[in-house]
Amino acid sequence: MLQARVPVRRRVGHLARATAPSLLLALILAVVSWHTATNLGGIAGGVVYATGCVVVLVVVLPVATRAVSRGPAWVLPTLVAVVVAVLVALFVLGFPAAYGHAMGVGSDRSDALDVALARLADGRYPYEGVTYLGNPITPLPGALLMAAPFAWLTGDAAWQNVAGLLLLLPLLHRGSWRRAEPTLLWACAALGGLEVVREFVVGDDLVTGAVPAVAAAAWTLALARGTSIGALVAAGTALGIATCTRPHLALVVMVVAGAVGAVVGWRRAVLVGTTASAVWALLILPFLAGGSARFSPWHVAAKVTGDRGLTAGIVVVGLVAAALLVAALLLVRPSSPSAVGWFCAAVLVAPSVLSLARRLAGGPAAELDLTLGAAAVPFALWAVSARRPAPDTAPDPSAVRPLVATS
Repeated sequence: MLQARVPVRRRVGHLARATAPSLLLALILAVVSWHTATNLGGIAGGVVYATGCVVVLVVVLPVATRAVSRGPAWVLPTLVAVVVAVLVALFVLGFPAAYGHAMGVGSDRSDALDVALARLADGRYPYEGVTYLGNPITPLPGALLMAAPFAWLTGDAAWQNVAGLLLLLPLLHRGSWRRAEPTLLWACAALGGLEVVREFVVGDDLVTGAVPAVAAAAWTLALARGTSIGALVAAGTALGIATCTRPHLALVVMVVAGAVGAVVGWRRAVLVGTTASAVWALLILPFLAGGSARFSPWHVAAKVTGDRGLTAGIVVVGLVAAALLVAALLLVRPSSPSAVGWFCAAVLVAPSVLSLARRLAGGPAAELDLTLGAAAVPFALWAVSARRPAPDTAPDPSAVRPLVATS
């Protein structure tokens, strides 16, 4: 009897390991999409959407992956073309007016980028401007730098959302287009992730703004074992620019540097961390020259502590978060793209967790903002796609080695 139970236990353990990544991704999508789901259908709508995320990602997606993998070669390219066409149509046409309030139409995140870049083009200080809703400019200089080509070429920084979602697909494939799972994951998130769709259409950049950070992290990991210090410095520079968009993305730099150190030693880890940190300083310090009070991104601290500005409370929260992350990195020592993706997703979804904790502790209902962790979605997708391929696909030798080419 005991001998008969051992294989069952092994199968259960294998099933748990196989489904855990999909469950985590479903949880992240459900949490950051909760506000939109409840706007559309109340608490029941939120529960139904969360349940749907689990069912689709854990049950439906593996079946669809096997079916598509065994189908004709034209299926995947056709699916990509259809999804891209739908996304562009959604972006251009927008949501019907009847769904405007539920889907957050009227967000001023893209307007913040447009206002700041217009002031820069006129030679004025960008962070003294306000959006059409009267809110201060919150994106950090890295976000302005990456949005500039889209704003100046099209007149609307929100077009970076289209480029961001398209860039995410090859990142998930990691150089090989033979696997069906990354394309299906991308399609599910792009069209079925309520917060992803909402942000994409209305111009918010929390999700798509994190895609360049995923690309920079993947590039840095791919170059970690190389002999060229110059290439690693270039990757660290890209990592610094891509993460200098929101304050909590600084933790991504720590995760990537920690992963480099876990595999090739502390010297290269310090090189990556120092390079990225120097880029942050070079981007931010010029805007502090006229006094830190003018630097409006400080006000996002209110999302965490309730107080605007660089207060003692937000400094303590930042130092505690950094200390906890360092301890976790030393304990776990992530060395694969999948592990790095999950670490980054965990630290980026933390603002949503903190917002929920403040509400449960008796904070005002208006301060509950679970969308703050939306930047975790691209990293979670990358983490799921970077794991070993499913049994129905051909083995990928790169999946069993740490820090291999990921883009």
